[in-house]
Amino acid sequence: MFKRPYSGRRVGKEPKSKKPDAPKRAEGGPLHRLLYRFTAWWGKRRLAVRIAIIAGASVLALGMVAAIAVRAWIRPPEETPIVVHNPSPSDSLPSGASPAPTPSGGDETEPSPQPEYVQRKGIFTFLLAGVNEGLTDTLMVATLDTEQGTCYVLSIPRDTYIPSATRSLKKINGAYIQRNNVDEPGIAQLKKEVATLIGFQPQYAAVVNYNGFKRLITAIGGVDFYVPTRMYVPAEGIDLQKGQQHLNADKALQLVRWRVNYDEYGNATTGYNDQGRMETQQKLLTAAAKKALANWTKFPEYISIAQENLESDIDWGNMLWLAEQVNKIGMDNVEFHTLPTYTARIGKNDHEFVDAEQALELLNETINPFSIPIGPEILEHAKSEDVT
Repeated sequence: MFKRPYSGRRVGKEPKSKKPDAPKRAEGGPLHRLLYRFTAWWGKRRLAVRIAIIAGASVLALGMVAAIAVRAWIRPPEETPIVVHNPSPSDSLPSGASPAPTPSGGDETEPSPQPEYVQRKGIFTFLLAGVNEGLTDTLMVATLDTEQGTCYVLSIPRDTYIPSATRSLKKINGAYIQRNNVDEPGIAQLKKEVATLIGFQPQYAAVVNYNGFKRLITAIGGVDFYVPTRMYVPAEGIDLQKGQQHLNADKALQLVRWRVNYDEYGNATTGYNDQGRMETQQKLLTAAAKKALANWTKFPEYISIAQENLESDIDWGNMLWLAEQVNKIGMDNVEFHTLPTYTARIGKNDHEFVDAEQALELLNETINPFSIPIGPEILEHAKSEDVT
């Protein structure tokens, strides 16, 4: 009797469906072979895995697009020509005095020829100011040389005397608020008055208030700092112990505001002058800047803080580019200096008067942006005989 050959399955059972044929091996070059392998690999993945891979790739692509956009946004500012200060003959004279008459009997002196001040290539100058109730409590001028890879910062004492100021109290810290109804308040006037001291107007400026300073310190998680002396002024909310410690936003602000302690009778005791105060501010700002520049992932938060608490005549992309250049130089290589001054009294108020000889030497060693030395003809440094 004829028997059916054994097929490996029971009678009445349908054969299992075969798996779909795998994609045929691609023929052609490397791109075809790569596509074949990917298709084969992709066909073996579960649906959930495929969705996760597609989502991850989308996020990565969006991140790359955002990074490219940010990179295009962060760009160098235009090398705006630096405005050289050109004082009038009477600007450096004390109140009530007038220029010596010319030999012809005229009322004006003949101005001497001014050298041609040409700024060096790759130079950027900017003004940094900290404002408290309209007064510039902290004032610094920085010159960044991207060709030489240097950055110099010059602090200007807040009580520095400005001979040409039209207000009654001729201190530099009153330039920004300007309440004399003659000059326009703000950054433009502050630049003009700073130029009387250094010979040129910084190209760009940024003015931050105390709230912005505190928010920045909070954003970077505080600063480890050595407090040089006991600081205690209960009336101003200042209470810091001497020594190495971690400063939060409130304590950091106390540090930059403090200058002298007072006894119970209101007499000054422990303390330092504006020079010492600025040195402490410089050290704190250096420590804060190093910490901020070390964490670029927080730059959206920095921008948010700046938008709410900072006034500037430069856009954020340019500002971040400048910060990036400083970061390349390294905060440890940024040199800080203080404008040389001496103290003298006008009426009931002490003022800081620029030491002309020392100042001129320091300017040319540090923040001078020109191809030739700064000369006394573009400065308005008051002399001791001007003090009354």
